Amino acid sequence: MENKLNEENKVDSSSVNVDVTVVIADNPGELELDEAGYFRIVPDQERMLILAKHYSYDKELLTVIEGPDARSIYRIIIKYGWASTLNHAAYLGQELARAEIAMKIGFDYVQG
Repeated sequence: MENKLNEENKVDSSSVNVDVTVVIADNPGELELDEAGYFRIVPDQERMLILAKHYSYDKELLTVIEGPDARSIYRIIIKYGWASTLNHAAYLGQELARAEIAMKIGFDYVQG
């Protein structure tokens, strides 16, 4: 993957005291699927655990990871390479954090 910036995404940084490039985030575009599979995130309110169910694209359940918080789960996912792209890892971190917060305050969680 190349790290290129389009001229349209750059912002004038002349008012900033350091030499830095400011990039305006834009729409990420179409979702790219991870070859390693996908996850369903399920908070278990009764046991105060988050379940991350790892599936193949043939809908075969491969692994269930249980943990008390987002961090414990995403560390296992990264350790075993079950998220093989940075986009997928970032998405999982976001969703696991949302599930953890929802579980701790007693709200329903729907994976986005």
